[in-house]
Amino acid sequence: MIWKRYQNELIVSIAILFMVGAYIYKSSNIDKMERGEIGLAKATTEASEIISLQKQWNDPKLSKRILGLKISIPTQKVKSFVVKRKKLTASFQNLSSKEMNAIVSNLENIAVQITKLEIKRVEKEYKMEVKCKW
Repeated sequence: MIWKRYQNELIVSIAILFMVGAYIYKSSNIDKMERGEIGLAKATTEASEIISLQKQWNDPKLSKRILGLKISIPTQKVKSFVVKRKKLTASFQNLSSKEMNAIVSNLENIAVQITKLEIKRVEKEYKMEVKCKW
């Protein structure tokens, strides 16, 4: 008897619970899809950056640009400058601040990965040791 009296209210409450559950399910799926799209967009940009860096590293002019670092500094200030298998190991001594800044800015503008950059100041001059690869 009580069942028949409250039958409509029970059906409405079950329908409301079903609607709330469906809404939560829908919103969680939308969030998952948005996260997936963001991850996919991030992966494609990273892949395009990797491809562009590979093109820059395989550029034959890159070695000429790196050798240009040696030419831009006077020979008496170059302690060692060795390029082997796409790796540069160089050390400079008695550099002025302008020469040191020129070397660092040239390295930053060339597509190389700097593995070691050590700069020491001795009075008014600088000693620099650089290792990089491409």
